Amino acid sequence: MEYEAKFEVKDHSDIERALRSLGAVYEEEVFEEDHYIDLYPCIKLRERDEALRVRISEGSRSRRGEITYKGPKIRRDLKARDEITVEVRDPRGLVEIFRRLGFKSHIIRKRRKIYRLGVYKIFLDDVEAVGRFVEIEVEGVSSPEEFLERIKKFKSLIGITGNHIVKSYLELWLEGRGGEET
Repeated sequence: MEYEAKFEVKDHSDIERALRSLGAVYEEEVFEEDHYIDLYPCIKLRERDEALRVRISEGSRSRRGEITYKGPKIRRDLKARDEITVEVRDPRGLVEIFRRLGFKSHIIRKRRKIYRLGVYKIFLDDVEAVGRFVEIEVEGVSSPEEFLERIKKFKSLIGITGNHIVKSYLELWLEGRGGEET
């Protein structure tokens, strides 16, 4: 089970300063290209609140590819869902296979700085055509209530205000395009 909270921010600089002052460890900056595969007409994943993503991630310390199945959200007020992720050697080749089979994809591109502080993994995301965000994952939580309590405390430590966003970057990107699914 993955629990994460996402917050839209205007700028990452104050949050980075707060993270460094708390002793957070900077891991790396990566460029991620997420291909959300549309299996329609075979399966209407969006109607089922599911997703299939091929991720291409390139950073100074790593290069990797993966395919992820994302199950339906467990709760509507929380970004918590089952995920199955498998590493793939040739993610671009995998995307090409889906394309040749006639499936379309939506591409979300982002620059992501990754920090770690104890059980928290923090992602500072600059998402093309969507905006700037902070995503926070907490390892080892046993319930949604525990997760929400930890997020509430942590976001005040790093100066984030506002409610978390439950929508995915794909959903936000589609909204910005008037909901069109090209």
